[in-house]
Parts: sequence; C-alpha cells; structure tokens
Amino acid sequence: MFCSHMLEKHDNESKQNGEVVLISKKQKLNIRFHNPNTPKDTADYILKIFMKTNQKKIDQILQKEALKCANMDG
Repeated sequence: MFCSHMLEKHDNESKQNGEVVLISKKQKLNIRFHNPNTPKDTADYILKIFMKTNQKKIDQILQKEALKCANMDG
C-alpha cells in the first residue's frame, strides 16, 4: 500500500513489501474512488459525520444563543 507521507520522509523512496521503489517527483498520482451511493445519500452521510464531529461546538453555540435570548426576555 502506498502512503503519500512516505515520499516526504524518504525523499522519493517508498517501501512496498520490503522493497524500495523510486518515485519521480514529476509523477502525478491519479486516484479514483467509486461511490455507488446517490449524491443525496453521500451528502447526508457527510453531513452526519460533520454533525457528530462538531456536536460539542454546536451544543456550546446553542447554549450561548439560548442565554442571549433568556437575557433579552428577562
């Protein structure tokens, strides 16, 4: 398996299965991913990941705004 960080560490050398493979600096990697999901399903999934990752920040913002509203009412 090829890891891009290996290029930086080994200055154009990477190890694959114990062998050293020289990689040209000008070589452009072409990586493609197959996504069988619809764009809507993909967007929903990514949104769920972002929401879960940022839940603490979201909760803090909502609490802060709720306090602002409570202070305006009182």
